[in-house]
Amino acid sequence: MSRTSRTNQVLYFARLNLDRVDEADSLQFKQMYEENALHHIYAGAVCLVSELVDQYNLPSFKDLNELFARNDLPSELIELKLASSDSTSWLYNLIKQYERLILTGLHNNVNSGLISSQSDYGPLFRNYLIELENFSERMREHYQEN
Repeated sequence: MSRTSRTNQVLYFARLNLDRVDEADSLQFKQMYEENALHHIYAGAVCLVSELVDQYNLPSFKDLNELFARNDLPSELIELKLASSDSTSWLYNLIKQYERLILTGLHNNVNSGLISSQSDYGPLFRNYLIELENFSERMREHYQEN
């Protein structure tokens, strides 16, 4: 499977889970779909970065921090690097939500300063997905022109 196909597949899985959030008939299922959606959106971001790394024939990376610490990145990766450090950006907040999910879970209300009501996650994660898809389209148009 190509990196582009994998990115598309993961983003599709994220959309499926977000659709299920609204249809869930119990809090447990809603939380499960929210967590699944977040996992897939984060994976989609990493897959997209892998597409860029592959497109520009860069050495592989072990995680986003390691990649973003490199010099001489192409403009698309610089844009993502800047977004990952801007506390108002979708990518920064996606990464923080994902880290929170891994360490404590989304629904652990420990004064994290992040969203604390599970009903807020569906729209929030949809926004992350839309931002990721928009960036993906822009990036693909750019490297297909070259």
